[in-house]
Amino acid sequence: MELLATDPLLPVRIVAAIAFVAMICAYVYVLRHLRKIEKNIVADNLVPNELGPRNNMVLMVCLIPLIATALLLYLVIET
Repeated sequence: MELLATDPLLPVRIVAAIAFVAMICAYVYVLRHLRKIEKNIVADNLVPNELGPRNNMVLMVCLIPLIATALLLYLVIET
């Protein structure tokens, strides 16, 4: 209890760290899922004539919450 009394932001820091780890796990899961889909497409010979940046766009969209969570974690730790 003394640790909580000296640092009132400790619970927020713990939750922010857990959220950051959860976001990293979700990003890795999406990355693995996209690779699995890509392997299935190649194995079934379903590759379209024009390959677009679909995987890159999905990964960038998934990175936005990860970056936001990292920035919030940084702000919580530094204050």
